[in-house]
Amino acid sequence: MAFCAPSHGVFCLLAVQTVLLLCVSAPTDGTHLFPQHYTMIHWAGRIEKELEKVLQHVTGTQQMRSIYNEKKSQFEIKRNSPKDLVERVARDISKLLNSKRKALEKLAREAEQLQKEHEWQDGVTTEDGEEENPLESATSLELEFVDDPNFKNKVNYSSSAVQIPTDIYKGSPVILNELNWTQALERVFIENRKEDSSLRWQVFGSATGVTRYYPATPWKAPNKIDLYDVRRRPWYIQGASSPKDMVIIVDVSGSVSGLTLKLMKTSVVEMLETLSDDDYVNVARFNEKADAVVPCFRTLVQANVRNKKIFKEAVKHMQAKGTTDYKSGFTFAFEQLLNESSAPRANCNKMIMMFTDGGEDRAQDIFEKYNWPNKTVRVFTFSVGQHNYDVTPLQWIACANKGYYFEIPSIGAIRINTQEKEDATGGSGRAVDGLITNRVVGSRTPVKKRLLDLLLFCVSRSF
Repeated sequence: MAFCAPSHGVFCLLAVQTVLLLCVSAPTDGTHLFPQHYTMIHWAGRIEKELEKVLQHVTGTQQMRSIYNEKKSQFEIKRNSPKDLVERVARDISKLLNSKRKALEKLAREAEQLQKEHEWQDGVTTEDGEEENPLESATSLELEFVDDPNFKNKVNYSSSAVQIPTDIYKGSPVILNELNWTQALERVFIENRKEDSSLRWQVFGSATGVTRYYPATPWKAPNKIDLYDVRRRPWYIQGASSPKDMVIIVDVSGSVSGLTLKLMKTSVVEMLETLSDDDYVNVARFNEKADAVVPCFRTLVQANVRNKKIFKEAVKHMQAKGTTDYKSGFTFAFEQLLNESSAPRANCNKMIMMFTDGGEDRAQDIFEKYNWPNKTVRVFTFSVGQHNYDVTPLQWIACANKGYYFEIPSIGAIRINTQEKEDATGGSGRAVDGLITNRVVGSRTPVKKRLLDLLLFCVSRSF
């Protein structure tokens, strides 16, 4: 849940910290002398004057002083207690957060109940028994939109609207049933707004890709091509999975070249996009030996925007050569995940993502050494490209380590989908569901028999 509170006229002065480093070359041949003491004093004086000019310009103290002098009759000076001010601000923030939390909890309760009561239909029908597509009937509604400065958009407070990713078939039974039962959320959206007028967007995001948001507004794609998918939004990803320690290992042996290598690079980049600031990650390439793609990242690093950008740039420059040795890749990954260093990490779910074009080795002795019998690290294997290799070893590796096996035969098969999923052993652990392709290992509970795959709401200014 994210929110934004309007400004209440509080002037904030920015404290500017300036660090000065005076680097002076040490004499090497005896001809260059260290600056004299009076020279250093002169330099310091000039720097002080320049800093004073900059600070006056940046902080605007002169403007504030002139405004006060012009209108001092409208002001009065009161002595404030810092403790009282902090306590009052804390109360205001707490009140604001509590109102948002109440709206969120109400949405969650109602959505869970509505989904439980919903009866699955293979085809949504009208009263006459004819099949009906809710999307087609919805387009016939002519809504009136009014400008609202709070939303900076034209909105309709009587209805909610729906967005579905362009790569999802909108007439599938899964989507139609999702649209059918989430329609009842409109009532909750409207009630929440009546109880708290400061609420902005209220959004329901589903693992099927359906986004229902309130108030309704004409959908505007952020780019010319509408690539919006709620399941790729940071707030969705962060709520969909618990913190992860992840090592991605990429096969860069000589057999991986051309389209296969391109597929691997794209897949790794997309995998990194599913991670949030709560996660820690490292990426390694392997053939006969394994190396981190970013040499200075010797341990897991936080999956923030900066680090992910560095990883992506390094992945783009990977080259294929040598022979495949799964043991080198898995050894690197396990030592990264299981070493007891002081470096920060999530210390929750641990997993290895291996991208390869195939191989014969099962690396059983590595798993016996590092992961069995407790299997604290889950292993997910991805067979990339179109080839005739035996995929049985990859399936066995995933199955033997509480993971899943996936196939990525073409660029069109790459679609990241982070979802909540039951742990392979029946626990409540959460993990990345991975690249949606032909999954061989594992199965899903039918949609009509399970609770929400994922229920996330965003009550914010944007989604």
